[in-house]
Amino acid sequence: MKIIYLADIHGDFDRVKRLLASTDAQVYIVAGDLIDRPFFSEAMAARYRNLQSSFSSLQGRWKDDSADLDDFIDTLLKHTDLAVDIREQAAAYRETTVRARRSMQQKYKILESILFLKGTSRILCLPGNYDMDLQYTSLHGRDLHRHWYHVAELRIAGYGGADVTTPGIPNRYAVPYNADRGSSEMTRFFAETCPDIIVTHKPAHGIHDHVSPMGESGSPELRRFCEENQVLLCLTGHIHDQWGFEEFEGTIFMNPSNFGAVPKPGGQVAEGGFFYDIDTRDRQIISVTLSKLVGDKVHDIVVHESTGGQWNKDIVDRERFGALLSGKNCDRREEDENRVPKSDIVQKMRLFFPELATAGATDALAEDVERIAARIEKQFGVAVAVDLLGEDRLTTSRASSVLEVVVYLRRDGDKTGGKHPEEGIGRPGCNDILLALQDAFSSLPRIRVADWIDLNRTAGAIQTHDYECDVAQRFAAYRALARPLCGSAADLVERQLQASPAYRSEIEGTGCAYMEIFRNLAGRAKDMKVFEARLRELGITAPPAFKKKIEAILYGRNETQDQECD
Repeated sequence: MKIIYLADIHGDFDRVKRLLASTDAQVYIVAGDLIDRPFFSEAMAARYRNLQSSFSSLQGRWKDDSADLDDFIDTLLKHTDLAVDIREQAAAYRETTVRARRSMQQKYKILESILFLKGTSRILCLPGNYDMDLQYTSLHGRDLHRHWYHVAELRIAGYGGADVTTPGIPNRYAVPYNADRGSSEMTRFFAETCPDIIVTHKPAHGIHDHVSPMGESGSPELRRFCEENQVLLCLTGHIHDQWGFEEFEGTIFMNPSNFGAVPKPGGQVAEGGFFYDIDTRDRQIISVTLSKLVGDKVHDIVVHESTGGQWNKDIVDRERFGALLSGKNCDRREEDENRVPKSDIVQKMRLFFPELATAGATDALAEDVERIAARIEKQFGVAVAVDLLGEDRLTTSRASSVLEVVVYLRRDGDKTGGKHPEEGIGRPGCNDILLALQDAFSSLPRIRVADWIDLNRTAGAIQTHDYECDVAQRFAAYRALARPLCGSAADLVERQLQASPAYRSEIEGTGCAYMEIFRNLAGRAKDMKVFEARLRELGITAPPAFKKKIEAILYGRNETQDQECD
């Protein structure tokens, strides 16, 4: 049996996806830390860390013995004489904590949609100190924390988390670590399950656990259990630079170093990509290879082989081994570390709207679009704006290609609170507007309305910081990619969005998450019925506009026959 073990992912899900595509194993163990932060924007993450730090200090001054910071804040808010500024900060902390949970759960959905692509392999996940308890996420079916699995006559059991408080991770949702303090949940669990292979985030005492300047930081109970119970293999992580392969008292201990790219002090980045490829036969470990994923290619670095009861070590890539030994990057260029990448939302949008037009191909249509918009505005008393879903290219678009646009509508004096577009269809006059738009754009054969956005609802979501508003998420995504053709109504709302950069980053991140999930699930679904069933399992509903794109791009539907406006 082949086992691939990777640890400390730190949100580098794209690299996980490439590893799954580049390797083939019966079992993959993807161990914590799975995510890097519980938000999509650094601004939100920094705000939350500051709130945590402020209330942790206050908890110390009050000499409150609550183990959980959230419990302390709940108690704090019961005081009737609490200062107004502290009450406001406490309310902000609670609101941001809820947002953190939602963001974390969305990130685990992305990872689940990626792991779903490797349908023939068993893939297990262990949370670290950056993670929440996976039983409350879409990864619950793969959760290795306090769970065991029998694979090819080997029993694999895991215990995640670590005895550290991780800044920026909500205390309430962090994985409880109940070990190394007297009565140990971890060792009781391992004693009950009798595993051949143990997977933990925190290392064993004295093995891959040195932290400067404290010294050894690993778990004495884990070390003792492995020594006394003939554990075949103990897989750990957590301390990135304490990587290696060691055998003690019959147990092989391994830490592959970080798989995801991780920031280091001084602004540098540890490039990551490391994992172990483990071969077993007849309940024994026969060979172990430390490998590195660079781009889409796997490079073997060190091979350990068992011969006659002894382990032989062969360094097959001395350059990469030397770089890892010295803590230097080998495959990540300095300019790559410092460059500012294109917006993720733009990259994800291009997956769904690949036909990007040139200015020359669309300038002639702009006048027609503006004329139609003016006619609708006059007829129905609404503000209309139209964006082309594309950006300038040096080449000329094919004459037969369809140019997709998004239409924005604003109804002045709308007292409905900006309902969801599907709910808004029934409002007086709204059906007439949509039918008139559909009819008007049908006279332009190269134009297709991909989606329409209710600007009233979008503006309301921005004002109240509604992170779950799918219309606001689509608005942010379209405005990131699109080129305005006519109308200023959408510009006014975008300026409102720009005034709240943290909110914009969060909803763009959420939009990216959904688009990545749509793409990953569609990669394995044979039809829309299967695709939508899988979405329901994740608790997601795809907007109609993106359902059409998925059908068209991935299942061969002829979009040019579908000209309706949602």
